[in-house]
Amino acid sequence: MDIFEKLTILASAAKYDVSCASSGSRRENVGNQLGNAAPSGICHTYTEDGRCVSLLKILYTNFCIYDCLYCINRVSNDIPRAAFSPNELVDLTINFYRRNYIEGLFLSSGVMKSPDDTMERLIKVIRDLRKKHDFNGYIHLKAFPGTSDRLIQEAGRYADRLSVNIEIPSESNLQLLAPDKSYSTIYKPMEVIKEGISENIDERRKFRSAPKFTPAGQSTQLIVGASPESDYEILGLAKDLYVAQRLKRVYYSAYVPVNPEDSYLSAVTEPPLVRENRLYQADWLLRLYGFALEDILSPTYPDLDLKIDPKLAYALRNPELFPVDVNRADYELLLRVPGIGLQSARRIVRARAHGSIRYEHLRKIGVVLKRARYFIICPGQPTSAGPILVANFDRPEELRKSSEQRIMLSFSTKTTFFYDCTFEGLLTAVYETFSRKILPDYIRGDKSVEQMNLFERGIEIETSIEKAERVWRKLRQTLGDKPSRSLYRAFLSGAENIEMSIYSHIKAAVDQRLQGADQLESVLQIEKMSRKVGREAHRMRGFIRFKKLKDGLYLALIAPQYDVLSLIRRHFERRYADQRWMIYDCRRHYGLYYDTKQTVEIRLQAESTEIDEVLHNDERDYQRLWKQYFQHINVPERRNSKLHLQKLPRRYWEYLTEKQ
Repeated sequence: MDIFEKLTILASAAKYDVSCASSGSRRENVGNQLGNAAPSGICHTYTEDGRCVSLLKILYTNFCIYDCLYCINRVSNDIPRAAFSPNELVDLTINFYRRNYIEGLFLSSGVMKSPDDTMERLIKVIRDLRKKHDFNGYIHLKAFPGTSDRLIQEAGRYADRLSVNIEIPSESNLQLLAPDKSYSTIYKPMEVIKEGISENIDERRKFRSAPKFTPAGQSTQLIVGASPESDYEILGLAKDLYVAQRLKRVYYSAYVPVNPEDSYLSAVTEPPLVRENRLYQADWLLRLYGFALEDILSPTYPDLDLKIDPKLAYALRNPELFPVDVNRADYELLLRVPGIGLQSARRIVRARAHGSIRYEHLRKIGVVLKRARYFIICPGQPTSAGPILVANFDRPEELRKSSEQRIMLSFSTKTTFFYDCTFEGLLTAVYETFSRKILPDYIRGDKSVEQMNLFERGIEIETSIEKAERVWRKLRQTLGDKPSRSLYRAFLSGAENIEMSIYSHIKAAVDQRLQGADQLESVLQIEKMSRKVGREAHRMRGFIRFKKLKDGLYLALIAPQYDVLSLIRRHFERRYADQRWMIYDCRRHYGLYYDTKQTVEIRLQAESTEIDEVLHNDERDYQRLWKQYFQHINVPERRNSKLHLQKLPRRYWEYLTEKQ
């Protein structure tokens, strides 16, 4: 059986396990290694139902001695069987990683002879990756109920995350559906992992050089819909696991009826996907939003409402808590408002330092107003009107006079600063506004004085690195590093009039007397564009696809919405410290070239047809393997084209191998 057939069988066999995130581990590249685990996690593509594909999720084998009724790989099923060799899995992982298809490896397996025998095979794979190939990417390893303590401890030295799946949310139903398993054999390796993590934390406090043990913690998976437990029982179990076993995540997997003929299984004809989504929403409220289980469900009302999300259901059950004043409420109370998330609540608290938040500001902050508007109060809500209209609604001549005044003002002379479209040039222009004591009406790039209109006075600014650095130092001193970087990201957006927003923000930062409504508007505009550029950079870290050329260079072509090469440069230097690579922005006609020692900016004209002629001999084989893998990890019963396009817009497809 060749590698293509094995990949088809074992990717299909692994697709029902959803606990496949790559976050929580900062495994930094400290030398000339391959890989650098990002603590926030990166999605490299999305399945047809919108699920993130971050890791090579694969089974070592689908041979299994167990007969779990809910599992496609049960011993009594007559299905194609296969098994990888350790070298085959290592080769797939390394080559998929070098092409930026994946963030690392998620390795599980059927149980071949015994839990310990299978665990030893899996450990050999990840040990070879770490020791023989200096692989520094993310590894999630599945541990089996009944595995010995010794093997769990060894696995934790190589894996970023370990997980032991509970699967069925009650022991009585587990005994019915998986008679070879028990909660005692599941909880024992969980305890070993928990104790190992705790001991490692203490050890690393004493010796910073001590090796890490499962730095991303442990997780588990619960199957939803295969047995009759209520949502209250499922979330109660999850809450206990977060406390007792210190789990990082509990994953919920809507049961796909792969063995519908079994009478012991719940009579489901399709996966309960909405219920799965509601459980995830409730889980987030428990873990991150400060909700108690009793705030969400109770024995009297044991199941989540499938029509509305649990946060909205809570708000409707507790009308006495609303509306919330967004200018006065504390962070914890803001988190209770439907439509306000963790990030938008933090932004509201930060924005209040610059002035009173109005209704029109909330959308820029990221609040989902179609849900939040019923539960908040703030100035400028749709029921109010502007001051001129309210004062003169029965005096049309006053409204006309106000309009005429605005028209007359629009013909006054405007002062425009022209700069060279670089960030250093913009900072130089800002320096000159203070130096010359001129308040510009516009700051524009890439336009000559000859393009000005009759009422415009133009001043051309010559870029000065010294002046730009003086402004940058002052910004970092006044605003801090993070807000200063937000200004740079906003600049990279190229948004209309973004220069004036940056200038207004800098001006107010230097002179606190200018704080007010205009300052808040510029702050929100900068944060909005900074988020958009940051989101594009994050996507590019995952969506870039390298192709290996005959000379050993790994080349990637991209066409991002914003100019993000400078933002992703450091990520790829760390990730691929041991390989030569080039990332070329076809929209802006420049790129980055890394020779394993330094990165330089380059400019060239290259077409994809020319690149195909110089591909390495094995490049098309790995492209074909990746496409085959992507095809077979999709679960047809979960297909959701709308969500897939939302997560993976068509503008990225041109350079994605799996979409060719």
